[in-house]
Amino acid sequence: MDVEGDGGMEAAQGEERGSRPFCVYTQRSSYPWLVDIFKRRWQNFKIRWQNLMKWEPAHKAACVRILKKVPGLRQSAQAGMHVLARAFWMLVFVLCVFIVYYIIREGIRRTMGHPLTVTIETEEINIGDAKFPQVGISPNGGFKLRYMRQAWKNYFEEWDGKEVRLKDGRKWSKNEVEGIMKVIYHTCHPGTTNAHKNGVNIPEDVDEMFGENTKIQGTHLDNPEEAGMKSKVIPLMKEGMINCDEIIRGCLLNGKSYDCKVLFKEHFSEWGSTCVFNGIPTEATRRNETIQSKLGGSTKEEIKEWEQADLDEDVANVEKKNDTKHRPAVPWRQMAPGKSSGLTFVIRENLEDRACVHSDDTGFMLAVNNPRDEPQIERFGTSLPYGKEIYVSLYPEVILAEKDAKDISMDRRGCYFSDDEGDAHLDFYKKYSRQNCLEECFAKAVYEKCKCAKVSSPGFPGRKLCSLPQVNTCVREKEEEMHNQGLKAACPKCRPNCRDTKYRTSVTWSRMTEDRMNYYQKMFYGKDYRGNRNISVSVVNVYFVVDSVHPTRRSARYSTFEEVGLIGGTVSMITGLSLLDVIETLVLIAVIVVSKYKVWNNLGRMGGPSFKWKLAIPKCFRRNNRVAPEEIEMAEIPRPVERQALPGPRRLHPMENMPGYLP
Repeated sequence: MDVEGDGGMEAAQGEERGSRPFCVYTQRSSYPWLVDIFKRRWQNFKIRWQNLMKWEPAHKAACVRILKKVPGLRQSAQAGMHVLARAFWMLVFVLCVFIVYYIIREGIRRTMGHPLTVTIETEEINIGDAKFPQVGISPNGGFKLRYMRQAWKNYFEEWDGKEVRLKDGRKWSKNEVEGIMKVIYHTCHPGTTNAHKNGVNIPEDVDEMFGENTKIQGTHLDNPEEAGMKSKVIPLMKEGMINCDEIIRGCLLNGKSYDCKVLFKEHFSEWGSTCVFNGIPTEATRRNETIQSKLGGSTKEEIKEWEQADLDEDVANVEKKNDTKHRPAVPWRQMAPGKSSGLTFVIRENLEDRACVHSDDTGFMLAVNNPRDEPQIERFGTSLPYGKEIYVSLYPEVILAEKDAKDISMDRRGCYFSDDEGDAHLDFYKKYSRQNCLEECFAKAVYEKCKCAKVSSPGFPGRKLCSLPQVNTCVREKEEEMHNQGLKAACPKCRPNCRDTKYRTSVTWSRMTEDRMNYYQKMFYGKDYRGNRNISVSVVNVYFVVDSVHPTRRSARYSTFEEVGLIGGTVSMITGLSLLDVIETLVLIAVIVVSKYKVWNNLGRMGGPSFKWKLAIPKCFRRNNRVAPEEIEMAEIPRPVERQALPGPRRLHPMENMPGYLP
């Protein structure tokens, strides 16, 4: 029996005779074959290693000439050097590169960890280069009492089913009557006084405030273009607000007399009636028109001036505008220190016709703020007494910012310019400021939770106004929750302004006698007034107390010049590479490329091969690594048979047998 294959087969002899034979395969051993493969590969490795040890770069090759220009690599390209020495220098170069990278990274992390630095300028700036603050004044009551009573009367008449009409005979609808009550209640709720928070009932507050049990069930939208809102509610609200000209007289600015109607403009805040000097109108700062923006007292011309004013300009680019005879510049700046160059006015107390009080005292509120922000009377106002001459001295803290800070990404610099977009873009305000951002953040959070908004908060037109229970519960709880959480945690996108002006205030006063205050009667009641009615007034002086300040400046910690110096100095210190070496290397590369191109171009013109851009292995990296003969797998070429001519008979010379023949 024949079996093909690597294994042989033979009959096994049984122990007992007559046993039947069976086949056993005996496979040939593979050990000699593996040993043969190992020997050939070992031989090939030795040949490759010997060729590597004998390797010598072509010193006229282009890449070798380039490497000789680079410090750290020129040692590995020297002639007559052992290949291990070349490998050593290559390893040293790689280690130096890693060291340079580590030093630069740590240097940037430690010295340039925050891209901005804040420094105090050595040169002071004049006080005229700093913006004078916005001055907000709110009397003790947010509305006139007689209009509050009229609103109450209309509400009860409508509740009893009676017709409610205006003086001109126009009829009020139920929705309009309840709408004006809801708008007023957002300002007149008693929850702001300390007495109400502690359960103390004050009889006069009952008549001056709305009760929490007032039932207004209708749905009202913040739409100033709605017919009833535009023709009835908003005009009556304006009549119920306290006009600035009624309580503020005798305005002086830089020693010049101005009409107080021109300086102080009516503004509807969370306090109610507010008079603002040197502050941007709501129509100029908010994107959308709401009921609150329609209650302002600024003219269209003044709104346009504030819209065109650059409130985020640097000191070096300040465009100072001169005051006119009838109106100051926008924004106004105090050019010299002292109260004689600042703002002075007289404010009158009005106890008979006040409503919607927000505190237990009888004074008025004064708040100092940046001109680009809306006044924050209820939260940041300072209560000042009547019957005093008050001195409000200001010390500005000016923060400037270089233009190079704007080139840094907003996430890294940690502050915003007023015209930044991206995360600094506000939906409710035209320009960014941190105060505007916080107002928008609170308004969005309240609307998301309560599905309604307050009249004084910013928002989109047509939003739903909160009812009385919602103001006392949902709105107030959400605002307190965000304040307790912290502004940074509640509104993380609201970052500081890169350019800003903050104001430190110091308030002092001295008493005025009743006789002296009565001399101001004719200023408020007219020149023909002959009565003996006592009047309580305060003379308020607001002014800068210094003639110059040391500003702080935000600037890029390292400019391009310093970054190049840090990187270049480190690279030169570790590797010895200089700018001249880089230029020399680039020039050499350019020369080699141009020369190669010219040679190939000339050959192409002569009919030779044309120049083509192809990637090829440089000659300096090519090795003549021959493999072992046993590893060459190719068919053997038979050698040609060498044929040798057989020796033939020698030819005789014709003259050989002649005498005198010399071979």
